[in-house]
This record gives sequence, C-alpha cells and structure tokens, in this order.
Amino acid sequence: MVSKLSVRFISFALALTAFFVGARSARAADPPKEKYYFELKAVTPKPELKPDVVKLALARVQAELKKAFQQHAQIVAQLDGAPDPKSDPDAYRAYLTKAQLAGASNVTVEITDAAEVATPIEGKPGAQRLETRLALRMLGTRIPDDTLGFSGHGKTASKQEVTAKVSDAERQSTWNDLAELAVSQAIRTALEELTVAAKMKPKPRPKPKSAGKGAPAAPR
Repeated sequence: MVSKLSVRFISFALALTAFFVGARSARAADPPKEKYYFELKAVTPKPELKPDVVKLALARVQAELKKAFQQHAQIVAQLDGAPDPKSDPDAYRAYLTKAQLAGASNVTVEITDAAEVATPIEGKPGAQRLETRLALRMLGTRIPDDTLGFSGHGKTASKQEVTAKVSDAERQSTWNDLAELAVSQAIRTALEELTVAAKMKPKPRPKPKSAGKGAPAAPR
C-alpha cells in the first residue's frame, strides 16, 4: 500500500513544476517566443535497463511526448504542404520562413534511466522504501541540414513508503507522473538551448553601399 505522503509528494511536485513553468512563461511573454517544428522519430531505452521496467516507462514517455508536441505553445507538430527537405532544401527553408518558424528538427529520445528500487526500512518490519526513477535525453537534428540542433534532458524520481506489494494501478500512476515531469523538463531545456543559440547567432552583415560616381574634377 502506498502512503498518502508519497501521493501528496507527487501532487506537490507537479503543482510546483506547473507554477514555475507558468511564471517563466509570464516573464517571457514579451517578446513572443520562437516556434519550432519537431518531428518525433524514435524513443529508445538503453539496452542495460530492465525489460519489465522499460515496458512501463516506454509507452508512457511516448504518449507524453506526442501530447506535449501537440499542445506546447512553442512546438508545431505538423507541417501542411511543406516541400521535401531532401530534394529541395532551399524551398523547405523558405517554407519555414514563410510559416514564421525558427527551425525544424527530427527528434530522438533515449531513456537513459528507468528503475524501481525497493529498500527495507530499518525499524519498520515489512515496510520498504520504493524509489522509482526516470531520466531522458532528447536530441534534435536540424532539417534539412542534418546537423545537431539541440539537446534536452529530463530527470525525476519518487520515493514511496510501502507496506505491501504495489498494485499495477499504483505503479502505472507513478510512471505517468514521472513521464510527464521528465518530458516537460527535456522539452524546456531543449527550447532554452535553442533560445541561447539564436541569441548567439551572428546577425547578417549589411550589404556595402555601391560606390557612387566620382565628383567631376575641378577645372584647372
């Protein structure tokens, strides 16, 4: 049985994250933030992770990524009528500019950590402390250049005191919460990196003015 304290901890963590994200958005409301096209290509776990835990984490991470890409204010998840970036990269770049998108990326996500670790609690016979961990690494490859565009990271965990076997519903609920937090962090850090890169990008130099005709020579 999961303690009420652990449930409150997760709820508080979600509320706190939402508060800071909201506050950050309010402070950055002016000027408006850039928008990007993200295409999710793959979500893969590290090979050494336990298969039973990966099974729980993978489906939830995939679902959260798809939902976040559809709902995030700075992310466009679908392009209508875009030229083929491979056959006509210049036309694709022009399309992005016309659509007022700062860039486009193919996105891959690696689950770098997913674990459930139960540790006996000293002085409490039959009680255990269950730690559930999830960590993600997000990489974006620029379209159409096929060069590294950004990286993002999300890492979160919950600790629960349990006195009996955790039910499937309770495990699923915990993984749902962790996936939401980790995906939110990964996207936030990725967009922050893109923002910094845009600020550091050198501005195009103004074209030199064409030299006018020389003044007529003064009469001798």
